[in-house]
Amino acid sequence: KCPLTQALGGKMKILASLLVTSAALTGCATTPADPSRAASVPPARIAAFQSPIEGPSSTLILTRDKGILGSGCYYGFFINDTLAARIDVAETATFIVPAGELLLRAGGDPEGRGLCALGKQHWTQRETILRDGEVKYFRMSIDVNGETDIQRADPIAP
Repeated sequence: KCPLTQALGGKMKILASLLVTSAALTGCATTPADPSRAASVPPARIAAFQSPIEGPSSTLILTRDKGILGSGCYYGFFINDTLAARIDVAETATFIVPAGELLLRAGGDPEGRGLCALGKQHWTQRETILRDGEVKYFRMSIDVNGETDIQRADPIAP
Protein backbone atom coordinates (compact mmCIF):
# COMPACT_ATOMS: atom_id res chain seq x y z
CA LYS A 1 0.00 0.00 0.00
CA CYS A 2 0.96 3.60 -0.49
CA PRO A 3 2.45 5.14 2.69
CA LEU A 4 0.38 8.30 2.16
CA THR A 5 -2.85 6.28 2.03
CA GLN A 6 -1.85 4.42 5.20
CA ALA A 7 -1.00 7.67 6.97
CA LEU A 8 -4.28 9.39 6.07
CA GLY A 9 -6.45 6.26 6.43
CA GLY A 10 -9.97 7.20 7.60
CA LYS A 11 -9.35 10.91 7.02
CA MET A 12 -9.50 10.33 3.26
CA LYS A 13 -12.91 8.67 3.61
CA ILE A 14 -14.21 11.57 5.67
CA LEU A 15 -12.86 14.11 3.17
CA ALA A 16 -14.38 12.19 0.26
CA SER A 17 -17.74 12.03 2.06
CA LEU A 18 -17.68 15.77 2.73
CA LEU A 19 -16.87 16.53 -0.91
CA VAL A 20 -19.70 14.32 -2.18
CA THR A 21 -22.18 15.84 0.27
CA SER A 22 -21.09 19.37 -0.60
CA ALA A 23 -21.42 18.69 -4.33
CA ALA A 24 -24.88 17.20 -3.82
CA LEU A 25 -26.13 20.15 -1.79
CA THR A 26 -24.83 22.82 -4.15
CA GLY A 27 -26.81 21.29 -7.00
CA CYS A 28 -30.11 21.27 -5.11
CA ALA A 29 -32.70 23.74 -6.26
CA THR A 30 -36.26 23.38 -5.06
CA THR A 31 -38.72 21.19 -6.97
CA PRO A 32 -42.44 21.68 -7.59
CA ALA A 33 -44.88 20.49 -4.93
CA ASP A 34 -48.26 19.13 -5.97
CA PRO A 35 -50.83 21.75 -4.85
CA SER A 36 -53.40 19.01 -4.17
CA ARG A 37 -50.99 17.28 -1.75
CA ALA A 38 -49.29 20.32 -0.24
CA ALA A 39 -50.31 21.43 3.24
CA SER A 40 -52.48 24.53 3.48
CA VAL A 41 -50.86 27.65 4.87
CA PRO A 42 -52.28 27.99 8.41
CA PRO A 43 -54.77 30.86 8.85
CA ALA A 44 -52.34 32.64 11.21
CA ARG A 45 -49.94 33.17 8.28
CA ILE A 46 -52.59 34.19 5.72
CA ALA A 47 -52.85 37.96 5.75
CA ALA A 48 -55.23 38.97 2.94
CA PHE A 49 -57.36 38.08 -0.10
CA GLN A 50 -59.56 35.52 1.64
CA SER A 51 -62.99 37.19 1.48
CA PRO A 52 -65.27 37.40 -1.57
CA ILE A 53 -65.01 40.76 -3.29
CA GLU A 54 -67.54 42.88 -5.11
CA GLY A 55 -67.05 43.04 -8.84
CA PRO A 56 -65.08 40.78 -11.17
CA SER A 57 -62.83 38.37 -9.30
CA SER A 58 -60.42 35.50 -9.93
CA THR A 59 -58.66 32.81 -7.95
CA LEU A 60 -54.90 32.63 -7.56
CA ILE A 61 -53.36 29.49 -6.06
CA LEU A 62 -49.73 29.66 -4.92
CA THR A 63 -47.68 26.64 -3.86
CA ARG A 64 -44.17 26.90 -2.51
CA ASP A 65 -41.74 24.29 -3.82
CA LYS A 66 -40.33 21.49 -1.71
CA GLY A 67 -36.61 21.17 -1.06
CA ILE A 68 -33.88 22.03 1.37
CA LEU A 69 -33.08 25.53 0.08
CA GLY A 70 -34.71 28.17 2.27
CA SER A 71 -36.45 25.48 4.30
CA GLY A 72 -35.62 27.08 7.64
CA CYS A 73 -37.61 30.24 6.92
CA TYR A 74 -41.01 31.40 5.75
CA TYR A 75 -41.11 33.47 2.57
CA GLY A 76 -43.37 36.45 2.01
CA PHE A 77 -45.89 36.60 -0.84
CA PHE A 78 -47.45 39.93 -1.79
CA ILE A 79 -50.26 40.73 -4.22
CA ASN A 80 -50.41 44.36 -5.39
CA ASP A 81 -48.09 45.44 -2.54
CA THR A 82 -50.28 43.81 0.13
CA LEU A 83 -48.86 40.95 2.20
CA ALA A 84 -51.00 37.94 1.27
CA ALA A 85 -49.18 35.17 3.16
CA ARG A 86 -46.03 33.97 4.86
CA ILE A 87 -45.49 30.57 3.32
CA ASP A 88 -43.40 27.54 4.32
CA VAL A 89 -41.94 24.71 2.26
CA ALA A 90 -44.52 22.63 0.33
CA GLU A 91 -47.45 24.76 1.49
CA THR A 92 -50.23 26.12 -0.69
CA ALA A 93 -52.68 28.99 -0.36
CA THR A 94 -55.71 30.14 -2.34
CA PHE A 95 -56.41 33.84 -2.80
CA ILE A 96 -59.53 35.63 -4.08
CA VAL A 97 -58.24 38.53 -6.14
CA PRO A 98 -59.73 41.25 -8.34
CA ALA A 99 -59.76 40.36 -12.03
CA GLY A 100 -57.26 42.30 -14.09
CA GLU A 101 -53.54 42.96 -13.87
CA LEU A 102 -51.80 41.89 -10.67
CA LEU A 103 -48.29 42.44 -9.36
CA LEU A 104 -46.99 39.34 -7.55
CA ARG A 105 -43.94 39.66 -5.32
CA ALA A 106 -42.02 36.99 -3.39
CA GLY A 107 -38.98 37.06 -1.16
CA GLY A 108 -37.75 36.87 2.40
CA ASP A 109 -40.19 36.81 5.28
CA PRO A 110 -41.07 40.42 6.18
CA GLU A 111 -41.41 39.28 9.81
CA GLY A 112 -38.27 37.11 9.73
CA ARG A 113 -35.77 37.27 12.58
CA GLY A 114 -32.17 36.13 12.91
CA LEU A 115 -30.95 34.44 9.74
CA CYS A 116 -34.48 34.62 8.31
CA ALA A 117 -34.23 38.42 8.39
CA LEU A 118 -31.33 38.45 5.94
CA GLY A 119 -32.22 39.59 2.45
CA LYS A 120 -35.82 40.51 3.17
CA GLN A 121 -35.36 43.63 1.05
CA HIS A 122 -34.61 41.42 -1.99
CA TRP A 123 -37.75 40.52 -3.95
CA THR A 124 -38.77 38.98 -7.25
CA GLN A 125 -41.78 40.54 -8.97
CA ARG A 126 -43.97 39.21 -11.76
CA GLU A 127 -47.04 40.62 -13.46
CA THR A 128 -50.03 38.55 -14.48
CA ILE A 129 -53.50 39.18 -15.82
CA LEU A 130 -56.51 37.22 -14.59
CA ARG A 131 -59.89 37.32 -16.24
CA ASP A 132 -63.16 37.25 -14.30
CA GLY A 133 -63.74 33.74 -12.92
CA GLU A 134 -60.30 32.47 -14.00
CA VAL A 135 -58.16 30.23 -11.78
CA LYS A 136 -54.37 30.41 -12.15
CA TYR A 137 -51.74 28.34 -10.40
CA PHE A 138 -48.30 29.65 -9.49
CA ARG A 139 -45.25 28.17 -7.81
CA MET A 140 -42.70 29.88 -5.60
CA SER A 141 -39.24 28.43 -6.21
CA ILE A 142 -35.76 29.07 -4.86
CA ASP A 143 -32.69 28.46 -7.02
CA VAL A 144 -29.20 27.34 -5.95
CA ASN A 145 -28.20 31.00 -5.46
CA GLY A 146 -31.08 31.57 -3.02
CA GLU A 147 -33.03 33.67 -5.53
CA THR A 148 -36.81 33.46 -5.21
CA ASP A 149 -39.00 33.22 -8.30
CA ILE A 150 -42.71 33.05 -9.10
CA GLN A 151 -43.72 31.02 -12.12
CA ARG A 152 -46.96 29.83 -13.70
CA ALA A 153 -47.63 26.24 -12.72
CA ASP A 154 -49.85 23.34 -13.61
CA PRO A 155 -52.62 22.30 -11.21
CA ILE A 156 -50.72 19.07 -10.55
CA ALA A 157 -46.92 19.07 -10.47
CA PRO A 158 -45.07 16.47 -12.57
